[in-house]
Amino acid sequence: MNQNDNNKSMERRLYFSFLLLAAALLVSCLLISLAISIRRAQRDLDQRISDTAAFIAELPEVQKMLQTGYPDKETLQKIDLLVADFSGVEAVMIANTNGLRFYQTDRHVVGDTYVDGDEKAILNGSEPYITTVYGTIDRQHCAFHAIRNQAGAITGFVMVSVPSAQITVEQRELVLLYLFLLVVMLVLASLIARAFLRFQRNALMGYRPGELLSLYIRQDVVINSLSEGLISTDRNGRILFSNAAARKLVTENDEIIAGKQLKDVFPETQFDRIMKERKVHEPDTRDIGDRTVIVSEVPLNARGRQPEGVLVILQDRTEALKLSDELSGARNMMDTLRAFNHEFLNKLHIILGYLQTGEIEKAKRFITNSSLVSSQAVRDTANMIRVSRVCALVIGKMMHAAELGIRLTVQPDSGMLEQDLILSQEEYVTIIGNLLENAIEELNADDAENTAETAGTDGVSSAGADPADDAYTAEDERLREIVLGIYCRPEVSIITCEDTGSGIRDDVLPRIFEKGVTTKGENHGTGLFLVKQIVDSRNGEISVDTEPGEGTCFTITFTAAESAGIAEESAGTEEESTGTAE
Repeated sequence: MNQNDNNKSMERRLYFSFLLLAAALLVSCLLISLAISIRRAQRDLDQRISDTAAFIAELPEVQKMLQTGYPDKETLQKIDLLVADFSGVEAVMIANTNGLRFYQTDRHVVGDTYVDGDEKAILNGSEPYITTVYGTIDRQHCAFHAIRNQAGAITGFVMVSVPSAQITVEQRELVLLYLFLLVVMLVLASLIARAFLRFQRNALMGYRPGELLSLYIRQDVVINSLSEGLISTDRNGRILFSNAAARKLVTENDEIIAGKQLKDVFPETQFDRIMKERKVHEPDTRDIGDRTVIVSEVPLNARGRQPEGVLVILQDRTEALKLSDELSGARNMMDTLRAFNHEFLNKLHIILGYLQTGEIEKAKRFITNSSLVSSQAVRDTANMIRVSRVCALVIGKMMHAAELGIRLTVQPDSGMLEQDLILSQEEYVTIIGNLLENAIEELNADDAENTAETAGTDGVSSAGADPADDAYTAEDERLREIVLGIYCRPEVSIITCEDTGSGIRDDVLPRIFEKGVTTKGENHGTGLFLVKQIVDSRNGEISVDTEPGEGTCFTITFTAAESAGIAEESAGTEEESTGTAE
């Protein structure tokens, strides 16, 4: 059976299912209506013959006829006229207490005695009643009513009857009428079913139900096989559809999320903003559990009107980012090794120079200071800082600090990836470079002062002394160390720089970020000024924790929202300035 036959078979099933349902409903309704109509007709007939019997029993002429004991011709004629006027009444009988018939619609039985026995109850004082009487010809539906004289004594009774066959005929006619209505309604239902199928086909853009079902199944298979997660909502944020990839990303056990609110399943959604602005939300990277996901949110059927809902697209990039991270780490490691090799050759030349000039002690001290930067430290730094320019800067500062007998290390929990940067690379280089240079100068200046004091105490001048000698002496007396921390995340960047210097004096601390303010002499006082400029331009925060004789710690914090806001304001100001100039 081909696809076309399948479609026609489904339409036939829908057609006959509709007819069967319509027939069941019609038959049920008609049967209930028929039962009610028959019951109402029976009740109306009973009421009619009962009222007729009561009316005749109350006639004075009838009461007088029974009192005189013989039929009165005028009375009989009057009763005939009354019976003719009572529609549906077949026969009327008037008899005394002995059953002698004074009036009968069928005149040939007048004078006979009524001996069926159905009248005994009414003659014994019973209330009027209706019963079925089995006569010699056929069954009769009879109403009995007592006739009383002025004293209230029973002098006879009236029986009004209708043949049961007549009732059956009326009921049969009613049933035939309802059957006719049923047939007409079924024909109309058939026409309506055909019209509905045509309307349905037009509403489904020409697709037959079978074609649409097949298309839906294929699309469902395709959508669930996608690696990207898809979540569709209505305009109220209720989830209408989600594929397997989406459920795997936003739930723990691949739970069914259809019918739930999007905010309950995916709290990071920008649903409200998209529905208000009717714009596509630019893709951004978010962490969902242990997965890194690129999220795109698109309004559905916007076209200038209120969107019908939002489509959330989730792209799992965890494995790709891991691979990229490994490649980036390898590239940084190669760059670092090249720089390290260059620095190592330079150091060998310095050591060779000391040896050739016979300055063996200086060569020993230089080697001792250089050992402050191990190859493992270089590898660890390159592994934590995956931005080449920043990594090269930090390693270069490590080498420079080591030459001065200063140990520069990076916090082991630091981390810096290019995709997590909030500022530009140049801004990170400026901030980190100036913080490290400031700390190196501070520790080196402290070492020079300590050396000078030591020399003065011993009565020996320090003029012409080699820096390597000073560094070695200071290292022997006191540990000089700088610890750098870099913590870059998609929403925040934190940079810390802590040294073991002598701290910042109280009179200098309030003005430390002013241009030219320094304790190191001329041609200084610019580094922290540049750092403060970047912090202010990006709406960041900078704090200084210093203790005299213990050291200083700078902490700088940037958040993505604040940095983006400042950037947008700056862009807006530039556009306004450009417009004014034009």
